[in-house]
Amino acid sequence: MLKTKITILILVALMGSTIVSNANEVNTQDLILGGCKLKQCEVKSDKRTKNYDEENIIERFFRPSKLPILNDKDESSLYNMYGSKDINLKIPNNLLKTPEDTIINYFSVLREAANPTENNHTGCGSLGDTRGPYPVAYNFLSNSYKQGHSYEEYLKSFENKLHINLIKLNKLPSDENNKTDLKYFVELEIIEGTNEKKGVFAYYYGYIYLNKENGVYKIKDMQYAPENYLCAPYHGWNYDAKLVVEIKYRDWCSLVSGDVKVKQDGYEKKVYFKDKDGNQYYVLFYQLTNGYDIKIADYKKNKNGKWEVIYINPESCLEKKNS
Repeated sequence: MLKTKITILILVALMGSTIVSNANEVNTQDLILGGCKLKQCEVKSDKRTKNYDEENIIERFFRPSKLPILNDKDESSLYNMYGSKDINLKIPNNLLKTPEDTIINYFSVLREAANPTENNHTGCGSLGDTRGPYPVAYNFLSNSYKQGHSYEEYLKSFENKLHINLIKLNKLPSDENNKTDLKYFVELEIIEGTNEKKGVFAYYYGYIYLNKENGVYKIKDMQYAPENYLCAPYHGWNYDAKLVVEIKYRDWCSLVSGDVKVKQDGYEKKVYFKDKDGNQYYVLFYQLTNGYDIKIADYKKNKNGKWEVIYINPESCLEKKNS
């Protein structure tokens, strides 16, 4: 049971800081849910501190999502293709008209798909649509994706994933080094099988990249990371939006002058600050189901008073400090 004051871990000095990987650093050899597995940051050196608002901790890191699901489309034209032995199926163009259509319809197909392993004891009898939807889902993916990942490899990445709910979907700015592909943020709520007579809820967040192929939008790449629990309440600062800006943008990059202010609207957090010349910035974060704040993008107000996307890499600031 949590005490009235819960401590977290924080780095002692910048020289001993752990360099945090970029959000999009991936392990291309490891597929999970059809996408590359995102590498997770590790806290290797830290120190207990008491300068954390305990109201931010008590329940935030332990409770599951209450968000409604977004992948609730039911297309009979697709259902008729479930279980096909042909993995080269034609998805109707009206389901791929916009990037959002493609993503929502893709996860609607996968919602009741299930790929249990032999030692799975979750559920009773057959599970949902079993493996029938996977050949259909595979055809929401681009030709370049299929060239890199076979259907068998794709199917295996869903082992013991028995039900998928899409609970967050947001369009993001393009990556600095990849301005052509459209980028979206997603969060998934998944029932996973076990070797006991129970299923467990697991949460994943990630990024989906799309491009236009023959006049419709196809998924070109996917990157996912499982959400960890019982880490942020006790260890590290890299899961809290305000602390990230204070440490990375102020201490590492010497960019912040004055106070840092946080505005939250649902799971969206904006952390505002100014530099020594009075230029205005904010860093956009999304709060995951496990309470972690994930950095999404940097913004700076231009001469016309409008916010525009910029790209700041605090890790490069730390490297310069330590060189």
